[in-house]
Amino acid sequence: MEEKRGSYLTLTDFLREKMAQVDHWFYEEDSFPRFFREENDGSLAASELWEIEEGDFPSWSGKRPSPGLEEIYLVDGRMRIHARIIVLMKTALLGEVAAGFAWWQKDRGLSLGFSPQNPPKLERVLGAPEGLFSGELVSRELSLGPGFVFHVWESARASRYPQELEAAQQAIFSAMQVLESKVVKDLLSRSSCIIKDGTLHEGDPEFQPGVGPCGLVKRVEDLHLPHSYLESLFKLERGERTPFFSAYLKKDSPTLRVFCYTRLVERDDNYPWKGLVRLETLLNKERWTEEKDNLSLFFDGVVSLLPFLTADFPAKRLPENIFPVIALEEHLGQYFSSPPFVQGLIRKTLGRKEKDE
Repeated sequence: MEEKRGSYLTLTDFLREKMAQVDHWFYEEDSFPRFFREENDGSLAASELWEIEEGDFPSWSGKRPSPGLEEIYLVDGRMRIHARIIVLMKTALLGEVAAGFAWWQKDRGLSLGFSPQNPPKLERVLGAPEGLFSGELVSRELSLGPGFVFHVWESARASRYPQELEAAQQAIFSAMQVLESKVVKDLLSRSSCIIKDGTLHEGDPEFQPGVGPCGLVKRVEDLHLPHSYLESLFKLERGERTPFFSAYLKKDSPTLRVFCYTRLVERDDNYPWKGLVRLETLLNKERWTEEKDNLSLFFDGVVSLLPFLTADFPAKRLPENIFPVIALEEHLGQYFSSPPFVQGLIRKTLGRKEKDE
């Protein structure tokens, strides 16, 4: 007899009825691409609002005077996948995401913005392809016991992998992005420079003078610029930056992504991408004229500081992954549950119900 959609009261009942199974594969924490964070793959729409005119490029000085920054806040998120669940020939991922901040002061060094008494933002997530659970549930929570409730996050990302694994991955990353954005918004009132590891997204706060926030993007092969500028980019020396450019987040959007490129370490012509990062912030195009000088000053300050927060040796994704972010990521990881423990809970939860006597 055909089953009626919407007849399951809980996610647990649905998973049991559909004979969901925990996959036996083992996942290293770094097995998921860290740059896999964009829900929409659409290209940015070009804008002609740049710091200088194209004809002035030959006279641009990459080394800019700056008073320097006395303190910055660095925001990042981290994720851990505990189990891969196969249900209805599709893939869901059981994981945790966390986000927090570190506070760097010129005279005091680095401190963390969380502790066991004041933990970072954390959410337990069941990432799934869009529609896998649609119409089936009253509750979109999976309880594995007291204090272990996982919330459903879905993604419509088209999958290049079997069993829609890519959509489940994206759902986990989307949950992490939301936590990161919450941390950034909480820090705005402190009126100091905020650097978020990774790109900024639609809905993130817009630029405030002296504050940002500023996205620090380590994978810069997608230039958002004509390829004719690539040679100029490779010629950047340590602590130099390009003029800033802008592009609309999407067609018909009033929001600009304003960005520049800088190099964090000494140039190595054998590895021209080494140390190149993109700095970016968001701005409504109506504010462009009034904020242009503030944008220049802000980027100059960030560029003058970042080279002192990294080093050129082959470890921990250096030099693009700066030391404060490395420390932040490592400490966030201490707040995750043990994968074997969570796997034990989900296997127990998915076990068949005893028949009523």
